[in-house]
Amino acid sequence: MADSSQRVYLHIGAPKTGTTYLQHVMAEKRKKLRELGVLYPRAKGKAHFLAAQDLRGLEYYGVAEPKMAGAWGRIVGAVRKWDGPSVISHETFSLADADAVRRAMRDLDGLEVHIVMTARDLARQIPAHWQEDVKNRGLLTYGDYLHSLKRIDDTVNPFFANIFWQYQSLPKVLRTWAADIPPERVHIVTAPPRGAVGKDELWTRFARTVGIDPEQCPADVSARNPSMGLVETNLLRRLNDKIIDEMDGPSYHNMIKHYLAVDVLAARSHAVPLHLPVDDREWVSQQAKEIVQELREAEYDVVGDLEELIPAWDAEQAAPRHPDSASDAEMLDASLDALAGVLYRMDTMRNELRVLSDRNEASPLKLSLKWAARKYPRLADKARAALGVVGRARGRLAARRR
Repeated sequence: MADSSQRVYLHIGAPKTGTTYLQHVMAEKRKKLRELGVLYPRAKGKAHFLAAQDLRGLEYYGVAEPKMAGAWGRIVGAVRKWDGPSVISHETFSLADADAVRRAMRDLDGLEVHIVMTARDLARQIPAHWQEDVKNRGLLTYGDYLHSLKRIDDTVNPFFANIFWQYQSLPKVLRTWAADIPPERVHIVTAPPRGAVGKDELWTRFARTVGIDPEQCPADVSARNPSMGLVETNLLRRLNDKIIDEMDGPSYHNMIKHYLAVDVLAARSHAVPLHLPVDDREWVSQQAKEIVQELREAEYDVVGDLEELIPAWDAEQAAPRHPDSASDAEMLDASLDALAGVLYRMDTMRNELRVLSDRNEASPLKLSLKWAARKYPRLADKARAALGVVGRARGRLAARRR
């Protein structure tokens, strides 16, 4: 029988629903959460991401990263040692298949397991996912992406569309994770519509769901996961076509996804936000209504309102620009900012390397050796002569082996 004092909340997604924001708040507030009796294990680094990958038996950029092996077990071990509720959070848990879920439940046996899913309306999810896919080496135009989502063009590579529906088919994801969990322990936390309530409402809803008092632990941290605008996303998509065959995964992840996209392009002022085109509204509304109906029938615990997952539009608001409508002139202007940002980054890195080099020259060991050479010059000369003999001997030996 599960120990109700040892509850574990598995926050499994979905992506682009404020997951990064919530994880950042918990990481920054880890100490405060412990004081309140709630554990957010291993707040630093990629521990929860690595745990999700390990649970699913995957590799990272095609390489079995040493830290990944056993990452899920380490998280579970920390949870089992904690006498109280714990939160494990990463959106890639959404992609776990039935075998991975069974392993998770087996490893958490004896604990009271809750599944938490944050959800947002598809009208915001689709443009956000397209942009995220572009930040992950994607090449599809928005138009091709929509055709792929609708399954009306089989000439378009379906990879990103398949990923989207694996994440966003919420009823299917929850059926997989909640196969052996009662519906009252499956929680759907809806993201409020933009501008409808206070900026911290998502944290308030999530916190109360996982046993955190938001008044004792407010989200007063600088959480930052900025989005690129319409022009910037199109520029990056075209840049991808030039570089993805030449740049490996880790390099792209660091230089393009996290530096160029986030620190440079997303920081541009007066960016045109990405919005769902008017022509796609009817189809998106129908998809959203079908998802909401399935979730209602499952009778899960809802924090917020499932109606918030059905898009609503202001009839008096001007139609947004199509996501593919960036002009060459606009992208040229953005390219200059990108180039300036990269040059600034190169200059900063060069200066940092110079500082490190100066520090290395001034290391205690090197300073001691220089002092010894000055104080005992004859001994230093003999040491240099001996090193020279060793070096020449190694050279002759290497030449014989050729």
